[in-house]
Amino acid sequence: MDVKMKGRDLLEKKVDGLLIRFRVILSRLLEAKSRLGEVMRDAAFSLAEVNYVTGGINNLVLQTINTASTRIQSRQEIIGGVRLRIYEPLHVASDPFQLAGLARGGQQVAKLKKNYGKAIELLMELASLQHNFLVLDRVIKTTNRRVNALRHIIIPRLERTLTYVATELDEYEREEFYRLKKVREQKLKRCKAVIHYQTAQDTDSIFNDTDEDLF
Repeated sequence: MDVKMKGRDLLEKKVDGLLIRFRVILSRLLEAKSRLGEVMRDAAFSLAEVNYVTGGINNLVLQTINTASTRIQSRQEIIGGVRLRIYEPLHVASDPFQLAGLARGGQQVAKLKKNYGKAIELLMELASLQHNFLVLDRVIKTTNRRVNALRHIIIPRLERTLTYVATELDEYEREEFYRLKKVREQKLKRCKAVIHYQTAQDTDSIFNDTDEDLF
């Protein structure tokens, strides 16, 4: 029973720790989602400005890009035995558009790269937060179900079993005491009967023992 109680307490502490991290992630997720619309709007407007000034850069992008300059790297963080994934941007190549906009629209191109860089980082952060949110939500619900099962089903069932076993042991102890008492009484009765019989035999032998020379 103590093991079950300790297990339940440990699970409750685990849930408390996960809930703290869950609330932090939820707060950051809501904040990131509230910023997403503004960041994507700025990126879209920047692209529209660059297309307007330069006459369009889609063909230039398609002809120049063959390797992504920004990739996603993932690292793990363990909270209460739960593995969380943290996605971060990894710059693995030089900027292929360093000279873009020298003819015209250089300021707009720089603003475009900056705004889309923010959008990429925010999307990575959102992906990381959303993944960890779902993982923690699933683990917390599962752990809560285990805690509730321990609290309302398993531990009460064990307590009822222990109560039944204790009652049966008490009843067995009373029956054993009563049995031993009866055995002791029977032994005493037999001992008294034997003593009485021996006494009677000794008395009869005394009265029946006569001297033949007297007659």
